Amino acid sequence: MRLSQLDLDQQLKLLFNELIEIECDFPGDLRVARGALGEINVVVIGFDFSLYGGSIGVREAGQLRAAIRIAKKSKFPLVMLLNTGGVRVTEGAKSLAAFRFLYRELLEAKLDGLPVLSLVMRHCYGGGSMLAAISDMVLVNAGSQIAMSGPKLIKALNKDFDHDSVTLDDIQGVLSGVSRAKTSSRFQLIHDYEKAYQLVMYRFLSSRQKLTMSNISFLNELKHRFPDKRLVRSERQHNEKTTHPMINFDEIGGLTNWSGKSTLLVLNNHIDEGMAVYALAADYFADAEAILDLTSAINALSNSVLSIKILIACSSHSPNLSDERLLLSEYLSTLAICLRQKHAKGAHVHVVVLRPTGGGIFAALSAAASEVSMLKTGSIQVLPSSALDLMHWKDDELIGVNQLVTAQVVDNIIDDLSSVMS
Repeated sequence: MRLSQLDLDQQLKLLFNELIEIECDFPGDLRVARGALGEINVVVIGFDFSLYGGSIGVREAGQLRAAIRIAKKSKFPLVMLLNTGGVRVTEGAKSLAAFRFLYRELLEAKLDGLPVLSLVMRHCYGGGSMLAAISDMVLVNAGSQIAMSGPKLIKALNKDFDHDSVTLDDIQGVLSGVSRAKTSSRFQLIHDYEKAYQLVMYRFLSSRQKLTMSNISFLNELKHRFPDKRLVRSERQHNEKTTHPMINFDEIGGLTNWSGKSTLLVLNNHIDEGMAVYALAADYFADAEAILDLTSAINALSNSVLSIKILIACSSHSPNLSDERLLLSEYLSTLAICLRQKHAKGAHVHVVVLRPTGGGIFAALSAAASEVSMLKTGSIQVLPSSALDLMHWKDDELIGVNQLVTAQVVDNIIDDLSSVMS
């Protein structure tokens, strides 16, 4: 039988020897253990899809953070067996805050040089795909599925794909391990048997091979995934009369470069003052191209820029199949890494939520940020409203403004933009 079709206990026993479970302060539904692959010691995290879809709630995030710390302290590589639907929606604001700090912990560990290896067993969606995308190497099989949004959600939210010519099978083909291995240099397709996994894992771990490229190299890879091999956006210079329905430019002042399809705004009038200001502004979603635009701009900033402000004025990451075809989670994780690197070099990264938002774009930005603020008119949800509607989620189960600071989803609530632009 294929390894991915076995239960988690069987997978762990077949892959590792000397498996010793680690007790966490707040035990959850994940398996955390010290293990060995031959003579190589590792810290293992296993997701059990039979328990709440392998979702990440507060306790599970705590287990993951504990495992990361143990791996760092012991200098053991971290190995994740991913089979998850992402953040646990039923826990609302608490799970979103828990994932924010979990992802930050993993970002910090990666920047400190912790080797991270992920095995995508079957399903890996949402926040789970972001965990995979930050890994040095991701092993997938022909039955693996990885995406920021699940196939049914992509089908339902894509107006362009409501016709009969595009089926769920077509979408699943785009999200499959076969497709992902062709898309990303970080993903490797292997046969779905324990010996195949063990061989590749052993080669990686024994050599401590680091497959993560430099920011510039990987940004170029992300850019060249687009069908025409180039970004199609063009920068347009605007005068002081620039307007945007979601942003009051009088509160931030000055000239603005407007890049692209009204999605990425580069508000560079403060650059000489050591401040760089950007906005992801769209009626609906931030797509892969806008995220790449923003990441490239941030990566190019000199170390003299000590204040980076990012305004979120979009509802979520894009659920479009065209963006998932590019492997959207890698665009989000690369953005988070670049921002956290700037933070490590002394820059204050301030994320400001202007309107209702959520999903992967908020998860990536909030985890990487030094500070997260939100206008009183904003709100944050685990998933965009359109997705929650499809899940028949009740309004009283959504995240209210009063919960956000207490739950540490955001750090503070502000009255207007002018208060954060100094």
